[in-house]
Amino acid sequence: MTKQTNLPPMVVKHAHVELAEAQRVQKTLLAPGPCPHLFEGRQKNIAVYGLISKGPEFEFYDALLAMTNMKDPLSRRLMAGIMAAAEIYTKRMIQIWVELCNLRTFKDQDGVYQKWGPAGDFMMMRIMDYVRELEKKHNIRIICQHDCKRGDLGATMIGYYDRFIGNLSSSLEIGHAFLGYDTMNIQLYMGSDVLMLKEVQKKNYIPAHGLKLMREKGKGIIVVDKTSNDSGPEYQQLFIPKRGRTLEECVAEDINSLAEYYGLVYDELSPLGLVVGSTHQANGMLRLLFPTGTWWVPGYGNQGGKFENIMLELIREGKWCGQGATFTNETGMMYVWMENQGGTGKIHDAEMLSISATKKFQEAEYKAYQTPEVKAAGIRYPF
Repeated sequence: MTKQTNLPPMVVKHAHVELAEAQRVQKTLLAPGPCPHLFEGRQKNIAVYGLISKGPEFEFYDALLAMTNMKDPLSRRLMAGIMAAAEIYTKRMIQIWVELCNLRTFKDQDGVYQKWGPAGDFMMMRIMDYVRELEKKHNIRIICQHDCKRGDLGATMIGYYDRFIGNLSSSLEIGHAFLGYDTMNIQLYMGSDVLMLKEVQKKNYIPAHGLKLMREKGKGIIVVDKTSNDSGPEYQQLFIPKRGRTLEECVAEDINSLAEYYGLVYDELSPLGLVVGSTHQANGMLRLLFPTGTWWVPGYGNQGGKFENIMLELIREGKWCGQGATFTNETGMMYVWMENQGGTGKIHDAEMLSISATKKFQEAEYKAYQTPEVKAAGIRYPF
């Protein structure tokens, strides 16, 4: 595949360049996850979040739930009280990360919000609004990455793109985004059409919407490749004789070719990237096949991911040497005070423990850069 010749060079600073810049401000690749889990059991949720019975957050969720099929007033008020408390809790953790830990990059999980039912989408929207308010308050850039793993036909994929990283301009000529994430991830199982990089002329016209979001709006799109799931290698490491590579290597090679073909590389980085988990050993081959990509690296925290599994996948030369990844830790940072996360079990210690957890992550991260194999690969500590 040759480079595209009928497209001008990309001139928009995209989300992965902004992510790399934000990481240099925060001096770590760490990205906490503002994800308000719905725990098993009513009392467990109340023990974590509390129970709100009045105030604007409660009134919002009480009115919202009344418009759903939850008609029992006692059940509705109970859920509204817990949701209001969970929203307040999540906003407080974000405030701690931004104002006390100096963190500027987050990655949340769509499934966590979906468990709350239809009202979970509104909670997600309100929390995103709060992040953007903090941006304005402190005059900073916060990169919000959304883990939703969508993958569909172009006619429906455009809806997912607009929902998470687009707006209403193409459909209603309204320049409004309900969510406005900087990046999202997709499943490529249905083929490269999921990326929506080219126009499709069939019975219904399907635009190159993914390409437009990257080239014109500076959004980032991440392709699920090497996951942190225990069973991931069952498929991802299958050998493809025709290509002489594993499936995960083929994906990396193809996404790199598409980035080059469509002229997407800007400032040495592509708005396209990959999910590459930290629970299985990576030898750096994916980076060699896709040198300008940014990796989402899940698995730190409950899944037991390790720095040594992923360090050889970082960028090896150029302006962003030592970067090209975001290390995501959702539950470990969100519930840092819990005993099962190594905390004291006291929620009022969340501030102190968040600062400590960030510093410990930075220290472990720095140590991972100093190993002989990482240095030999040309990967240097970027902070």
